[in-house]
Amino acid sequence: MSETVKIVLRPCFEQDLEQVSLIYAHHVATGTGSFETTAPGISEMKERWTKVVSRGWPYLVASPQDDITRIAGFTYASQFRDRAAYAHAFEDSVYVAPGWERRGVGIACLGSLLPELQRLDCRQVIAVIGDSANTASIALHAKAGFSHVGTLWNIGWKFGRWLDVVMMQRELPPRMDNAS
Repeated sequence: MSETVKIVLRPCFEQDLEQVSLIYAHHVATGTGSFETTAPGISEMKERWTKVVSRGWPYLVASPQDDITRIAGFTYASQFRDRAAYAHAFEDSVYVAPGWERRGVGIACLGSLLPELQRLDCRQVIAVIGDSANTASIALHAKAGFSHVGTLWNIGWKFGRWLDVVMMQRELPPRMDNAS
């Protein structure tokens, strides 16, 4: 097991997007957590980041405490669906940089993201996990209090095989200043 390090989470800034893009590109090219088959370029990643942050939604980067310019992972959330009735339901995304797995980055990301979502009066957080064999992401979400709510079987095709999507969900308590 790798050594756990002290992780600092902060908002993702435009200058962080190059490192964020490289982390995401790695996952697209080597894993099944993302069903994209071609990594988006930096301009597309900037558009995606802008969509999230312009709406006031959280987009965070994780750095080791001793070097906050180095990005060990990132996390963000966006409304689960664009319809008004989903205004209190968000989908989370967490990506850990190669070499930083099993060092506490993923749980630090979720541990910082969830309070940000609660502040936005989010009541339900949905994890849409690519590949039922993605045991690291499933375990991470379970550790953060998510429950398995379903599996979509053989819904994606990547690397020459059919992949499932595991759905997990966590309820957040209402904000202290809003009991709705």
